[in-house]
Amino acid sequence: MTIRNRLALQFTLLVGLLLGGGLGTVYYLSWQNTHKLYEQRLQERAYTAATLFLEADEQSPVSIERARTRFQRNLNAEVVGIYDDKNQARFGTAPNAAFTPALLARVRRTHHVSQRRHEEQLVGIYYPDNQGNFCIMVAAVDRSGQQRLAHLRLVSGGVLLMGMILSFVLGRWFARTALAPISQLVHHAQRVGASDLHLNLPGPPPPDELGELSATLDLMLQRLKHSFEQQQSFINNASHELRTPLTAMIGELEITLARPRPADVYADALRSALADAHKLKEIISRLLQLAQLGSGEARLPEGGTVRLDEVLFEACEEATLLQENNRVRITLGDLPEDATLLTVPGDRHLFRLALSNLIDNACKFSEGPVLCSLAYAPGRVTFAITDNGIGIAPADLQHVRQTFFRAANAHGFRGYGVGLALAANIFSLHGATLEIESELHKGTTMRVVLAV
Repeated sequence: MTIRNRLALQFTLLVGLLLGGGLGTVYYLSWQNTHKLYEQRLQERAYTAATLFLEADEQSPVSIERARTRFQRNLNAEVVGIYDDKNQARFGTAPNAAFTPALLARVRRTHHVSQRRHEEQLVGIYYPDNQGNFCIMVAAVDRSGQQRLAHLRLVSGGVLLMGMILSFVLGRWFARTALAPISQLVHHAQRVGASDLHLNLPGPPPPDELGELSATLDLMLQRLKHSFEQQQSFINNASHELRTPLTAMIGELEITLARPRPADVYADALRSALADAHKLKEIISRLLQLAQLGSGEARLPEGGTVRLDEVLFEACEEATLLQENNRVRITLGDLPEDATLLTVPGDRHLFRLALSNLIDNACKFSEGPVLCSLAYAPGRVTFAITDNGIGIAPADLQHVRQTFFRAANAHGFRGYGVGLALAANIFSLHGATLEIESELHKGTTMRVVLAV
């Protein structure tokens, strides 16, 4: 069942309950009032009978005549009976099985009895007189009252039925109107494919809930678009980076195997193939590390800690061993006297790997010294790696964190475009942010800001 029909049915049921409750209350009050009025009328008939048959000797002829006139206007199926203390009928218009000795005894005990028996309504009163004590019983059928109640039931049922039909029709119209923006969103979303993620979804303006839904879906599409672009870039760059050493390896081996060659030529070919294999191994190893971080498999070890100043020295020492000449310089700002303020939860190996990647990049793209600094401020530690190398163009600066992306002026240097992306993911895992400032041909500064 569609939401539109479900809402219409729920609205119809709600209206039906409210309308049925209201009409039922009106009918119940009308039913009570009808029987109460007829009870009063029967009681008046009983007193009229008492005046006419028991008080005739004490009333004037005019009063008796007036009482006789009223009494002659019979009710529907009316039966009147006057009984003495011995349950003997002193007067009766017709026999009635309802006037039992038990009922007469009850009238003498309570002085007034009113009850309904099928369609018949009965009233009995206790009437003491100078001639004795009597029970006056009157029974009749309220035909006009029953007809009015039957008509009221018919009208109430018709009103209830028409009300529910109208409420269902109006409920469907209301639901269709209310859900029209959602239908538009669904229709528009059905048109969105992998190549149409740039399309914006229509929707009411905030603070409407549907506007929030539309904005959320738009944001999701933007994230998907960004993810697709990154995936496409990753595939293009990965295939290029993986194809290059494989092509070189295959070409070298094909040339070597084209004809018999001396042993030293084979040895050179194997050494070249081994170098290309090492490149492939390094690329695949970094891709695996990056995939583990991106898929959420990497977790900070429970109880693991990183001493920030020590890990900086370790990363600089590791980078120095890889450089032909020692160009890495370390400067320390104001550090706290309490060394525990420089200790944070994390993975020491991963954090050193990320810093080493930044320092290695700085050394690779710079001929001059590379300055590594550590500064402490209350609640924050900042690493800075500064070089005076080739710099990064403003157009490339927003893409350098993407896997396999390499700036236009970096293609002449070794590398695969993976290290910076890996470092950014490691810092993010530790709750740190990587900030990059660069100016073309003047150098680059990379800052890692970590809350402590």
